[in-house]
Amino acid sequence: MRPCGNARPCLGRCAGDQRGRRAAAAGDDAAFVDADIALHAAVVGAAHNPVLADLFVEFTPALRKGLIDMLDILGLRTHEPNHADEAHEALVRAIERGDADTASSILQAELEQTFARLHRL
Repeated sequence: MRPCGNARPCLGRCAGDQRGRRAAAAGDDAAFVDADIALHAAVVGAAHNPVLADLFVEFTPALRKGLIDMLDILGLRTHEPNHADEAHEALVRAIERGDADTASSILQAELEQTFARLHRL
């Protein structure tokens, strides 16, 4: 993960990685997950928290495998190739505005929806 010395480059990277995530929606699950992880890495970089950044780097290989498996198990991209695009776009916009509360709420809602889907299995 590239360090983020100030907010402007991080915000641009978040927006750029969201565009990359959209472009990857046309690809397979692995390509989509890689683009999704790049976006979340930019979000982590925007937090300017070196501990969180280090944890994310260490966690990424397990996260990647788990996300690819989850997309397959839940069929999340079957009818929506760019799964959760609106939420990711809203997350990037909240970060651009410096609205941590909204960003946190968006992430919490996405996690809750995912957990609910997994519990229904």
